[in-house]
Amino acid sequence: MRALLYYDTGDVRIEDVAEPEPGPGQVKLRIAYNGICGSDLHEYFDGPGMIPVSAPHPVTGLRAPVVLGHECGGEVVAVGDGVDDLTVGTLVAVEPIQRCGSCPDCLAGRYNLCSHMGIFGYTTGTGGMAEYTVVDRVMAHPLPAGFSARQAAVIEPLAVAYHAVRRADVLPDQTVAVHGAGPVGLGAALTARHLGAKVLVSDPSPVRRAVAQALGDFTILDPAADGLDSMIRHVTGGRGVDASIDAAGAAPALRVAVDTTAKGGCIVVAGVHHQPLRLAPAPLMLGEIDVRPSMTYRGEFPLVIEAMAAEAYPLDGWVSTIPLTDIVKDGFEALRQGSAVKVLVDPTV
Repeated sequence: MRALLYYDTGDVRIEDVAEPEPGPGQVKLRIAYNGICGSDLHEYFDGPGMIPVSAPHPVTGLRAPVVLGHECGGEVVAVGDGVDDLTVGTLVAVEPIQRCGSCPDCLAGRYNLCSHMGIFGYTTGTGGMAEYTVVDRVMAHPLPAGFSARQAAVIEPLAVAYHAVRRADVLPDQTVAVHGAGPVGLGAALTARHLGAKVLVSDPSPVRRAVAQALGDFTILDPAADGLDSMIRHVTGGRGVDASIDAAGAAPALRVAVDTTAKGGCIVVAGVHHQPLRLAPAPLMLGEIDVRPSMTYRGEFPLVIEAMAAEAYPLDGWVSTIPLTDIVKDGFEALRQGSAVKVLVDPTV
């Protein structure tokens, strides 16, 4: 079968590899689409980061080259021994965290903090940028009738967004500022709206601001304009927002969040910051503002599926598809240049 293998920084190759078969407790999928994640871009342009290249992964033993891809959905084509609750032909979304199930965090339900965690497509498994893949049954979420293959492939980043919104304790009629209108930022904005909040979206890219504007009743702000802090204060009657979600991973976004989150509010850091951060403690202390990092998800896949069934996540206008053969030019490069927002890869063409 065809698959995209990651070898090292700037080195990915489409190759023929052995088609995987499911072992006990596993499911084999025919991949429909696999989304390109911001972490994939980091691995390609700046890595390796999570992918073990110079030495085997200490838990999984895996070492590059690895089949890339963790945001995927596909059709069940075979099941291993012990799997009796999934039938061939079922469309599923893949939750790519492989957890041990026995460490203190797993036992407490915090499997996203598992001490022995592996990430499908980086440190374990065959990855989703392939015609077929195999995952543990616990990682496969069956989707209701009528769901599309595109929807299946975006559930993973939407789960990241949903977890960030839950970390912010968003309630109906609250005001939420989302800094960054990439896939996670848009997902957070759509999730907060689904939960009944009023949402402000800020992004320096006119392309992303236009996408957010087209998705509906958000207040769209340009952080490059003068007085972003004042604009947020004006929109909120001077009080500030109840919650700020940093989906940008940029220091200026976090600074604005500190300055414009209301007393007793919450700042959630969902974007990956690659540089050290400086936070002014005085405003946080004086306002008793919580700062909470958000790490992937735990239990959000069913919530995203439920919200998606309620049409909370329109995909037109920000989700595009490309063949695997065009992944560098129309995938990695397009996303880095900002000409695309969310790109799904069809591994069959």
